[in-house]
Amino acid sequence: MRPLLPVLARIGDFGLFAPPVLFLAGILLPPLALMGQAVLVPCVIVLLAMSVGLAEPGRIEAREWPPVLLLAATNLILTPVVIHGLAVAMGMGAAGGWLVLVAACPAAGGAALVASLLRLPVRPLLLTQLVCFFALPLTAPLIAALVLDGTVIGAQSLFLRVMLMVGLPALLGYALRRGMGEARRIRLVRPMRGLGVLALCGISLSVAAGLPRIGLPLAALAEAMQGLLLASSVGAGLGLLAAAVAARGMLAGFALGGAVRNVSLLWSATLGLAPPEGELVMMLGSLWTLLLPALLGLRPASRLGRALGLAVLALAML
Repeated sequence: MRPLLPVLARIGDFGLFAPPVLFLAGILLPPLALMGQAVLVPCVIVLLAMSVGLAEPGRIEAREWPPVLLLAATNLILTPVVIHGLAVAMGMGAAGGWLVLVAACPAAGGAALVASLLRLPVRPLLLTQLVCFFALPLTAPLIAALVLDGTVIGAQSLFLRVMLMVGLPALLGYALRRGMGEARRIRLVRPMRGLGVLALCGISLSVAAGLPRIGLPLAALAEAMQGLLLASSVGAGLGLLAAAVAARGMLAGFALGGAVRNVSLLWSATLGLAPPEGELVMMLGSLWTLLLPALLGLRPASRLGRALGLAVLALAML
């Protein structure tokens, strides 16, 4: 394991650029993409475990909860309400309902990785993510029943998935952090971030496996991307508002937590249940979760490297 640490550390420093590249490779090489689809659930578990391991240790104080709960309410309630109004005003059909469901997802694990990379506080984003995840079995079926034709997934099934894919890795990450101690945790931040990036790579391959088989027209793809970009902008703006009210020192982190949502768990829970429009929105929502952290975390030293990175990200978005 020790010889791998420098490699993982390097991936942790610059590797947020890797998931979009793996997505393109999966589109070009379908057998490679199928490997990602097979490891989707383990990748989600590893990603969250590393996010918990990266969080700042110490006892959670009472003053930390007001901004966290405000950001969680913004993510779970206010953003979906605003997006629902915009989707209705734009005349979006079935895709609009699924867009609202994506907007109600927790802050993404990639957001915690970017926060760690940019030296922003990780723990507020992680606490918000966990609060939203454990509320998801109640909020997601309710939102689906309100904006879609019937409940897409039952609360009990989603609760079991949350326990498996969130509760278990959260405990694993917490045990890992406590077992390492603070000095060792600081030394291993970069390799842990690298493991999180590798998990994002697996998720990106699973998106590449599912996207080509939907077969919707280009207009549907453009509408879904337009809606997701709009939802991301609204989420970032409301995250800034939440920080301005309760945590002025966390403006950048809260904007990041509002802009990027963890769609992977809900997407895995709706596989085979969603119509093509819903699958498209969920997959593109997962893809945006990979692209935005890569764009924010891309910090090559040379202008050429930055230009090449932005070019690849643009190709991935197209």
